[in-house]
Amino acid sequence: MPAVQQPTRTQQFLATVTDLWHLSPQMRRIAVSAPEIAEQHWPLGCDIAIVLAAPDREVRRRYTVRSVSTDTMLVDAVLHGHGPGSSWAAGLRIGDPVSFFGPRGQLPLPAADWLLALTDESGLPAVGALAEAAEAAGRTIRVLAEVSGPAERYPLAEAATVSWLTRGDAAAGQADLLAAAAAELDPLPGSGYGYVLGESRAVVSLRDQLNRLGLHRTAIYAKGYWNLNARPTR
Repeated sequence: MPAVQQPTRTQQFLATVTDLWHLSPQMRRIAVSAPEIAEQHWPLGCDIAIVLAAPDREVRRRYTVRSVSTDTMLVDAVLHGHGPGSSWAAGLRIGDPVSFFGPRGQLPLPAADWLLALTDESGLPAVGALAEAAEAAGRTIRVLAEVSGPAERYPLAEAATVSWLTRGDAAAGQADLLAAAAAELDPLPGSGYGYVLGESRAVVSLRDQLNRLGLHRTAIYAKGYWNLNARPTR
């Protein structure tokens, strides 16, 4: 097997869908395989840009790399019912070709005394990868996760202590549920590190609220995966 090389820039991969299954009614897991996947280094929580077919132009949508095992990569896609990314994920069949570029980005896993993640459905694949990395390092992580209903609970490693927040018929993309849950947390001793993932404006609001837990902005990883009232990006 060739030596794993650290990426200097993103490259294009031509892969094939080798398996598909539903983790929940609105979360589909996609397995894609290509020999070149095994030759590339895939940082924790990195993402790829999948090329989608479109009538008049090339469309790309970014997805978190959930995990990689030899030449097979797992990607979890939220099926929100609209947009090119959701339509692509819902319509996939085993044997379909997939073209993508990557990797890009990385989730930090600092040597903090405690870890806290706030997320909606769009950030759950990244939190899943993070929880597995924390478990492998003998650590734990507290997770506040907003989902539409109990059926959308995402499988996470035992290292994660999860509070599932159900919004029901309320609109997605608001910070209220996560903010209220975060407000009930007591500051913990020692140094901490926070992750805030989800709708872009909600992420900004929630990031600022974590200051009361003693987290400076340099100790918070914040990433917006989608924008409310805008064309979906995933």
